[in-house]
Amino acid sequence: MDTSSKRSLRDPEKGSSFFLLLVAFFVLAGSVTLGLGTFGSPGPGFLPFLAAGVLACSSGIHFLSEMFSRADRSNKKAQTLWAGTKWTKVICVAFVLILYAFCFETAGFILCTFLLMAFLLLVMDIRSAYTVLIGSILVTLMSYIIFEKLLNIGFPAGILRF
Repeated sequence: MDTSSKRSLRDPEKGSSFFLLLVAFFVLAGSVTLGLGTFGSPGPGFLPFLAAGVLACSSGIHFLSEMFSRADRSNKKAQTLWAGTKWTKVICVAFVLILYAFCFETAGFILCTFLLMAFLLLVMDIRSAYTVLIGSILVTLMSYIIFEKLLNIGFPAGILRF
């Protein structure tokens, strides 16, 4: 096999990891312009800088490992990667997450999170109503305690007013 074709970016693994590496570098540059601040007083670009750093490291390692890999992956097909994907569930979950974001302010954290968790548990094919109810209540309650009470992050009360 010709090494020049082996090292090209036409392979989806190489191309996608290289693309993510470029995205990471753009986010790194943008977050520096926002201002990083210090560890004690982080600026608005601090968290995007850290996230882009992790993305740059992981995609860079993956890109280099794919570039210098000796394995022949020419028989892989993209169709086998997505075989068996339940696209209706994917689209429904994406739609409900967007709906969650829009209804968050009006309906409030507790109601929206409870309904979101109930929907996600139902999408995961959990048939027991008891499991869905208890799971949704526990996740909502734990999220509320962690973020609202322990971390003092204010969430919108919404129509429930608490």
